Amino acid sequence: MYSLTLLIFVFIAIFIFGIVLMRIGFQTLTYTHIKQFTPKLSPLNGLLAGLLITALLQSSSASIALLITFMASMRRSLKFAICYLIGANIGTTFTVQLFVWNNLDLMWFCLIVGVLLIFIPLQHYLWFSGGVISFGLGIIFTALYGLENLASVIPTQQIEQLIGVEQESTFHLMLLGFMLTTVIQSSTTVTGILMSFSTDGLIPLSHIYYLLLGINIGTCITILIVSISQPFYAKITAYAHIWINVLGAIIALPAIFRDPLIQLTTWLTSNPEQQIVFISILYNVVTGVIFLLLLSPFCKFITFIHKDKSDLRTQKKAVPKSRVD
Repeated sequence: MYSLTLLIFVFIAIFIFGIVLMRIGFQTLTYTHIKQFTPKLSPLNGLLAGLLITALLQSSSASIALLITFMASMRRSLKFAICYLIGANIGTTFTVQLFVWNNLDLMWFCLIVGVLLIFIPLQHYLWFSGGVISFGLGIIFTALYGLENLASVIPTQQIEQLIGVEQESTFHLMLLGFMLTTVIQSSTTVTGILMSFSTDGLIPLSHIYYLLLGINIGTCITILIVSISQPFYAKITAYAHIWINVLGAIIALPAIFRDPLIQLTTWLTSNPEQQIVFISILYNVVTGVIFLLLLSPFCKFITFIHKDKSDLRTQKKAVPKSRVD
């Protein structure tokens, strides 16, 4: 069992390395242009910007960190920031969709093309970036293939004990998803690992659903750390991100929300990996629509809960002391 556990950690490390390579490749291609990106700060543009930038950077954390930097320098609309966060939550599922297409032929193709583009001196960063992306994707497919093979070797009882398959342990599952994402610092990585261990339908969809809720909340920790040294306008964006994911999980907890989502997912596909992607997409879209419909009240709620203390101190200094006659 010790060697099996060691192999799992090795494949997870390889998986993370592949994710990092893909992000480096995409950031080399797009980051300079994205930093110069100054959209009109309407809620719709915020939603589209969050969706596209997250898909390009292959990381909701990197995308939202960019938003925090933008908000710190521009001090603009909170509605734009909230819509951006909703778009980023949906956009991060695009990367997970790539994992569903994993097969040996595609794995070898990505690895070979990646190596050729990296090492052949073509004198242009576009070729090198494309090679890094392709090689990173090939490494991710390799790690997923290894994890899938290990999943068939691990005793079923061990996975059932960890996930709690025999009992409805909602809090346990959400906490497990939260802790894994907090430790690994990547919701995409944790979701990819979850997909590898659910290829045979070993983990029920109802349990995967609650794991995904915990994974979503776990992404907030990275963003909160990024915002610590930032001014208020940036910090309130991180707070809004926490509220969106926590309130979204609370809204989605009841069976009245969960069961239709799972039934729709099983109707759309019988592939366990694709089902995880669809659950993630549907959950983020449905909760995103709810927050969009309640955008104005939600903005008022955020600004009421998280008041700018520096502004309050300034106002107190400006009020003259009353004289006692």
